[in-house]
Amino acid sequence: MSASSPEDSGATASRRLPVHSTLPVIFGVALATGFSGAVMPGSLLAVVVRETMRVGWSAGPIMMIGHGALELVAVALLAMGLIRFARSARAQGLIGLVGGAVLLFLGYQTLVMPAEVAGALGAGAAEAVGGGTWARLIGLGTLMSMANPYWWLWWATIGVAHSQWAIRRGRAGAGTYYIGHISSDVIWYSAVSIALAAGQTLFSPGVLRVTYVVCAVFLLALGVVFVAAGVKVLRGGEAREG
Repeated sequence: MSASSPEDSGATASRRLPVHSTLPVIFGVALATGFSGAVMPGSLLAVVVRETMRVGWSAGPIMMIGHGALELVAVALLAMGLIRFARSARAQGLIGLVGGAVLLFLGYQTLVMPAEVAGALGAGAAEAVGGGTWARLIGLGTLMSMANPYWWLWWATIGVAHSQWAIRRGRAGAGTYYIGHISSDVIWYSAVSIALAAGQTLFSPGVLRVTYVVCAVFLLALGVVFVAAGVKVLRGGEAREG
């Protein structure tokens, strides 16, 4: 399978969109494409799993507030035609480096999390969801989206095609697309948190520690991949300029 450029991805997405952009159709397309991305394993999923183990089922829905706020900004920028900058090789390389560094830090934090935390959780204890916890979870939801280069690339390519299609119906179209898209994230990650929290009483301290380690390794591996990809893109750009 030959690799396609971001421009090709956006053009392909545009060709596959329905001709008639009624509001129910816009909502359905946004919901379906949103689910296709939400269910893919990534850094956001790993952190939602980690935080659910700490604070319970509310972790996923609260993190989606930060994620949703960032995606609202993305839709607004798309409506103004300002997010195309993420298509450039330099922007993609820098996003990869910064995002990878953030994931490496979070992976390290998760890996060295004290064993007594898992033990306390195994005994049924959970962190109180106060104002500070809300702020931390909302911040994590935003950070995990910003740290993912593929999030930027998706909105700069497929997101551009979809937003231009939805905006044919004006602000109502843009708003409907946003609601449909973010609904998929809220539904999926809330379901993940609720399912994990429901079975948490069955988790032994050992299982919880293994869960933390798996999340940590996944975040560290993803961080390495993003940093390596960022370096490769930047070097490739320098070589072409040279």
